Amino acid sequence: MTEIELDVRPMPPRDRHPAIFNLWANLTDGESFRLVNDHDPLPLYYQFACEHAGNFRWDYLQRGPERWEVRLTKGRFADPGFTPRKTTAPGPSPVAGSGPIVLDTRPIFARGDTPCAAIDEAVARVGVGQTLVLLVPFEPVPLYAKLAQQGLKGAGRQLPDGTWRMEFTREVAAHGAPVACSCGSHF
Repeated sequence: MTEIELDVRPMPPRDRHPAIFNLWANLTDGESFRLVNDHDPLPLYYQFACEHAGNFRWDYLQRGPERWEVRLTKGRFADPGFTPRKTTAPGPSPVAGSGPIVLDTRPIFARGDTPCAAIDEAVARVGVGQTLVLLVPFEPVPLYAKLAQQGLKGAGRQLPDGTWRMEFTREVAAHGAPVACSCGSHF
């Protein structure tokens, strides 16, 4: 079977992820496609890790600087192929209880790092009635449930540039152990 190439470079950014996930939905187990992009599609990796954990394999075929290629294979995989390195990223610095805490995760993703530590640190500092604003390159659906367990209720909206602005407000005081972001395999 011939492998499909999906070159998203000529597409407007807002159309890229829908095209990728549409193609993905039509693959059967064992099939793959080559994604061609003009930048490292690492945020897409995190979205796959959230939505398809254990059911995809990610293999870089070319890593820039002008052309990035990734083979995405559908099926059951204990190992996703590529795994981003874990680092501790500096979190935002506002004092809990003051204005909103804003964390832009896009530069963290752009460096090839995970935003787990920064998100966990930010969540720990959010006071009752305070809002945590996350700017992310995709909608981090699993965070709704994880942060709800910590007393934060949130919603998100996609901005015209494709960025998701997520706002989580702490409604009750935190109790018990924090629920880790666990971005190594899921966001």
